[in-house]
Amino acid sequence: MGYQRVAVRGSILYFVIADMARINDMYQNSLEYIKVLFNKAIDNTPASDVLETRLTSLSDVITKTIFINVSRGLFSRDKLIFSFLICTSIDRNSEFISPISWSILLRGTIPMTEA
Repeated sequence: MGYQRVAVRGSILYFVIADMARINDMYQNSLEYIKVLFNKAIDNTPASDVLETRLTSLSDVITKTIFINVSRGLFSRDKLIFSFLICTSIDRNSEFISPISWSILLRGTIPMTEA
């Protein structure tokens, strides 16, 4: 259960990558490919006896590895949106961005009419 945080990070990254196919049909990456990147990142993460240090390192290396490898297949104009989606998805999951704030960002505020 201690590694659940790392699994959640991997899940967030996968679903952001899967959503990129909505931007361009060419951006279709298989779950198998993401799993290979995920496992390579785990292998490349330095070991630590302290669980919190290991979890932080795993999250950082997994995010960086997947971002770099998936970004190689994106058009330059779409790399910024990919970065934005990763950042906001992580922040939404950690509740740093509230659902109300996210909704306002996407839809704007409701116009006020005078009665």
